[in-house]
Amino acid sequence: MNQINWKRLGIIVPIVSILHMFMLFGLFMNPVSKQIIFSESLGQSQKLVGVWNTIEPIPSLQSLSPVLLITPAIFCILFAIMYDSIPGVTKLKKGFSFGIIWWGTVAVFFELFTPFGLFGEPLHLLGYELFLWFVGLVTVSLVLSFIYKQKVINVG
Repeated sequence: MNQINWKRLGIIVPIVSILHMFMLFGLFMNPVSKQIIFSESLGQSQKLVGVWNTIEPIPSLQSLSPVLLITPAIFCILFAIMYDSIPGVTKLKKGFSFGIIWWGTVAVFFELFTPFGLFGEPLHLLGYELFLWFVGLVTVSLVLSFIYKQKVINVG
C-alpha cells in the first residue's frame, strides 16, 4: 500500500518552489522573451505593456515571489495526493503527465483570463507565452517526479 511520503514532500516543496520561481521568472523575464512579449511591433496590447513596465508598482521577482513559491508548494502536495492517479508508470511519464495537468489548469486559465481576456493580448504572443509556461511547468514537474518517492507500507 502506498501513502504520502511526508518526509520526502518536506524536502521537495522548497526545491520545487525555488526551481519554479527561477525557472518561470527566467523564461519570461530574460531579455529575448521581454523583447518578444512586450513588443508593440508584434501587436502587444498597450494595457499589458503598461502593467508590466510603467504602472506602479511594477511587477518584480520580489513582488511575484509569494505566488511563485506558494503555487508549486500546493502542486507538490497535489502530486503526492494524486500520485497513483497520475498517468504513467515511470517517473518520466508521471512527471510529464503532471506537467501537462499543471500547465492546463494554471497556465492556460491564467493566459486566457488575464493577458488575452483582460489585456487584449494577440494570439501569437499568447501562444509564445503558453509555450514558455509549458517548458517551465513540465521541467519543474519532471524534477518533482524524479525526487518524490511514495512511502510503501507492507500490509500483512
